[in-house]
Amino acid sequence: MVPPLIQATELRKEHRLGDATVTALCGVSLTIESGEFIAIMGPSGSGKSTLMHLLGLLDHPTAGSYRLGGRDVTDLGADERARTRAQKIGFIFQAFNLLGRSTAIENVELAMTYAGVPRKERRLRAVTALEKVSLGHRQHHWPGQLSGGEQQRVAIARVLAAGPGLILADEPTGALDTATGREVMALLQDLNRTGRTIVLVTHDPAIARYAKRIVRMQDGCAISDEAVVRDVGSDDAASQGLACPEKTAP
Repeated sequence: MVPPLIQATELRKEHRLGDATVTALCGVSLTIESGEFIAIMGPSGSGKSTLMHLLGLLDHPTAGSYRLGGRDVTDLGADERARTRAQKIGFIFQAFNLLGRSTAIENVELAMTYAGVPRKERRLRAVTALEKVSLGHRQHHWPGQLSGGEQQRVAIARVLAAGPGLILADEPTGALDTATGREVMALLQDLNRTGRTIVLVTHDPAIARYAKRIVRMQDGCAISDEAVVRDVGSDDAASQGLACPEKTAP
């Protein structure tokens, strides 16, 4: 039996602020199968970005466990965490995170450099990825010469070329206008159709509905987990409330 791609159990994250302890995540359990497209939705301070950072191995939980592809990655050391991120996880952020002194194609090659992909293969994969996001003609332009939507497409091409099975997208449309945001979400849907697993963080209900499943966060807890129903008038969304030891769903 193939294990879930993501199996998070009672993940908790606390921060010390002087003498006080602030709970950012109160014990979230979440299972994501390979090939799913999930939106984690909630207002500012709900814990959605904290959960994303834990799933992306960018931070350690205070308590709980996390298995990625059946492997326990909860307590990996810094080097092994970095290696796992480079090999298995792609990131797309609101701020694009492109290097200003590198061209579009050089930015796309960056993640593959960290993963040890040979130079000739990096270039071929980067060109192919930029063409797939309709930026083949802009590959030698600097980020400052590209629009916000084009910069986000470069960031998507970077993930596409690196080829990770898991893509974590944190507010990828937050800095874009509505029309450009729809274009970016259509690209993410296309990636999902090729078998990539996508976990999207957003505060926008319209963006969340591009996913197939929505996990809602509130006060550090996951309070609901529902399938997205696309047929107008349908009321058969599957609700599977998530475990949260300190709060209950309203």
